[in-house]
Amino acid sequence: MHAPPADDWEPVDIGESDTSVYHRGNLFAKCCGPSGVADLTAERDRITWLTGTGLPGATVVDWIELSSDGACLVTSAVPGVPGDTLPPASYERAMRSLGVVLRELHSLTDCPFERPLADVIAKATDVVRRGAVNPAYLTDEWRRLHPTELLDQVVAERPYVESVLEPVVCHGDACLPNIFFDPETLEVTGLIDLGRLGVADRYTDLALATIQLHDEWSADPAPFHEAYGVPDPDPRRLHFFRLLDPLTWG
Repeated sequence: MHAPPADDWEPVDIGESDTSVYHRGNLFAKCCGPSGVADLTAERDRITWLTGTGLPGATVVDWIELSSDGACLVTSAVPGVPGDTLPPASYERAMRSLGVVLRELHSLTDCPFERPLADVIAKATDVVRRGAVNPAYLTDEWRRLHPTELLDQVVAERPYVESVLEPVVCHGDACLPNIFFDPETLEVTGLIDLGRLGVADRYTDLALATIQLHDEWSADPAPFHEAYGVPDPDPRRLHFFRLLDPLTWG
């Protein structure tokens, strides 16, 4: 476990891979060992960039190089509550707020970070090759198939997706725990975990948000799609990016 240099931080969550998360007052610290420094640096830079756009989120407070050659990113806490903790009565208004804020994010320009589809598929290919796909991220149907068969489906659909590609600034991991809401107004108060933020096809976010609303809230995502401005989303692209995402973690 990697920790901030001071001893008054409380662990709140043990992150995946080489990352640990701590809390102190109105601050959070995400710490990593040497192998995680590049990814944590990338997240720091993306938080800083998004802060400058005016969209809600955390701000970088400090960057600490640890003596063990790891690093620690200190950010401000985002007010509100994560989307996966909202009660059912909040769902429709929250979905509309989410649609609006993702549209605003996707409308930003001059983003210096990119996630080309070729790179994402290359990442998935590596994860599958290493046998590192986490079955917890797969549906029951997909678990009955070997990950190579899932990757084959992605590769088969790639030409279609590339033919209709719509590059925008994407969050990259637009799941409900990464979207914070005011529990009273249900407006979005911030976007967190920005390590995958970058220019990518808009369905990178639309697909993950859509499946989260269905799986976590058992909600019809129509209000989200309407507020975003795509009342009839492309089902092929929704399926493609929903299938691609779990193959990239590992």
